[in-house]
Amino acid sequence: MCLRVICPILGVFLGSVCFAAEITDLKYGESADAFRLEISASDHISVQASVLDGPNRLVIKFPGSRISGTLPQPPRDHPLFSQVKSESQGDNGSLIVDLKQPSTFTQSWEPVSYGNSPTLRVDFPKFPLAERAGRAPGGKSAGKARAVLVSSGKSVVNQKADASEIERLRRALAEQQRTLDLQRKAFEEQQRKLQALQKQLDRLAGGTPVEKTAVDQNAPKEKPAKVRTADSVKVADNQQRSAPKGPVGQAPEPVEKPKPPELPRISETVGGVLTPKRHLTLEPSLEYDYASNNRVFLDAFTFVPAIAIGLIDLRQIHRHTFISAITGRYGVTDRLEISARVPFLYREDTQRSRAVSIGAGVDETFNADGSGLGDIEFTARYQLNSGAGGWPIFVANLATTLPTGKSPYDVKYVLAQGVPGARFPTELPTGSGYFSVQPSITALYPTDPAVFYANLNYGFNAETDENVGTVDPGDSIGASFGLGFSINERSSFSIGYSHKHVFDTEVDGRNVPGSSLDIGEFLLGYSFKLTRDTSLNLSVSLGATEDAQDVKVILRVPMSFTPFD
Repeated sequence: MCLRVICPILGVFLGSVCFAAEITDLKYGESADAFRLEISASDHISVQASVLDGPNRLVIKFPGSRISGTLPQPPRDHPLFSQVKSESQGDNGSLIVDLKQPSTFTQSWEPVSYGNSPTLRVDFPKFPLAERAGRAPGGKSAGKARAVLVSSGKSVVNQKADASEIERLRRALAEQQRTLDLQRKAFEEQQRKLQALQKQLDRLAGGTPVEKTAVDQNAPKEKPAKVRTADSVKVADNQQRSAPKGPVGQAPEPVEKPKPPELPRISETVGGVLTPKRHLTLEPSLEYDYASNNRVFLDAFTFVPAIAIGLIDLRQIHRHTFISAITGRYGVTDRLEISARVPFLYREDTQRSRAVSIGAGVDETFNADGSGLGDIEFTARYQLNSGAGGWPIFVANLATTLPTGKSPYDVKYVLAQGVPGARFPTELPTGSGYFSVQPSITALYPTDPAVFYANLNYGFNAETDENVGTVDPGDSIGASFGLGFSINERSSFSIGYSHKHVFDTEVDGRNVPGSSLDIGEFLLGYSFKLTRDTSLNLSVSLGATEDAQDVKVILRVPMSFTPFD
């Protein structure tokens, strides 16, 4: 049954590697001097863009890329954008944006930060369009592609220019010159800001020389671009494989508050990224755990070190656990996330036993299993700071576990035949049998392309009254650390180590000898972004101590929705 569930998911994962790049989202924005389209893609893609007259529209072609899903339409009262249509022919997609009036455009790729998708930004200046075109507002040029709206150079040369036409050309030239002056001022302002950031970086680095990011003021300046006629301007046809450093001629926008970078999820409190406000994430998961150990049970007394009188029982135990779970996360704010996890378990134990002290000639094998609802978990995560000033990003976590699964104290035991004095369970529990609360703090320190993380936690386990007396399971303390590394915009992996110490269990106020545990695990994680809203996450834990499970494998597929927008 597990293979029937796992194989389709692995098929989706393997098939997705061969998918073409996708256009995943379209947003409408506005700055002080331009209307804006922001086109999100799964990777840097080829772009062919042009503006047409009669009707006025922008046509953007994406050779070798597809458009995913239905793109949002602009508001009806938008000053420039009328409607958006998409077309696909195989893996070649096209985006058609109808415009309410003639316009020019510029395009640039935004710099890609860790864990984010590439974004193509198309800006439409707000300057008087008729003047920029160098013609009357009612002028037509049906069906011809254009990038800069200036009257045809050949028609001016070949025809006798009248006074009104010369005046229009002068206004268009003056408008272009004003635009160039504004771009030069914005460029110089951006230069100053980059130099200020460079000085701050040098100061934080303790005087260590670092690569300069600002433009040298003493470097020779480029000559101003000459105004060209429409016949000398070609339609934008960019085969862009690498993103430019950023748009030129525009003042930088306000920086958003940084969010925790995305890591392959290792547990409910380590890995992943906080769910954005009013977003819902559903995460189905499959987990397999395996543990084995050899034990010697001694129910006897010795009167010399080498002689024991009583029962000596050797046991070999193999434990297999399958867990299917559904987890829901909701972003209350951009910094607060709440989640719930509902697991369903199937467990199977095989114990092989031989009583050596009574001369048993064969092994006795005992099988037991159990299935049902496990312990339901509730978790809250809150981002404490923005990570500015060179500080790590701190996230506070609070996890609560309810004893909804079958308790170990409710399991019945029977005496084994062939092994005197040995008792074995008739079924296996699916829960812990007690209520627990675990607060923790996670620290994330991004150093592109890697992110270092650490987590410190303490678990409070509540007492419970059972037929054996008052049982205090013992609290726990643990820590984990590691790093995540971004392979590209869609893939990342992480490595780390986790260690937890569980204190002695008490029954009626008395310690149970040998009940403390030390659980150490090596952690490996991998994440692949299938689409804009769906990822595949695979994590593996390898036991490093005797009390730890031998291996744990978890496959998660988080899917994001916006049900309340």
